[in-house]
Amino acid sequence: MTVTVIQIGLHPDVIDYASPDFVAFAGLAREKLREANDDNLALLREAGYEADGCQIDFGETALDKIRGMLAGREYDAVLIGAGVRLAARNTPLFESIVNLVHTTLPRARFIFNYSAEATPDDIRRYFPDPASSVAQDVPGNLAAVAVVNPGNALRACADAIATEAGHDVR
Repeated sequence: MTVTVIQIGLHPDVIDYASPDFVAFAGLAREKLREANDDNLALLREAGYEADGCQIDFGETALDKIRGMLAGREYDAVLIGAGVRLAARNTPLFESIVNLVHTTLPRARFIFNYSAEATPDDIRRYFPDPASSVAQDVPGNLAAVAVVNPGNALRACADAIATEAGHDVR
């Protein structure tokens, strides 16, 4: 059974790109975010995963929209975007999303990407084969995961470990 993924992120039109919460994301702009969202979904699909996007606001209707999408399909993996996860003022929204998804899809894996380009690698941490929705166990050795997964946030650490072990990281 093909792995199903839902990518939940802020809609590009609801963000104030000049606010302190989003200035930290260097170069972030409406069209760039729209393109990154589209490219991310395309990369997942090209890698063999069934992926749906769910763009939300800051909470006015976000949970209703997510709830509606979760009612229409069972997802194996749930990717929550950095704009929701990393902006401090979005903590209650992030928390609500996690609890809603956990309650609705208790077997789903939460996946947090390092960058849009790496998302297929991030999904592979738990679902290496897009044709099998059987999730892998939680990695025990994150440094080892980082070595083989360029999408891991420990990339700099992984490069150092791999180089020390004699592996070419470029």
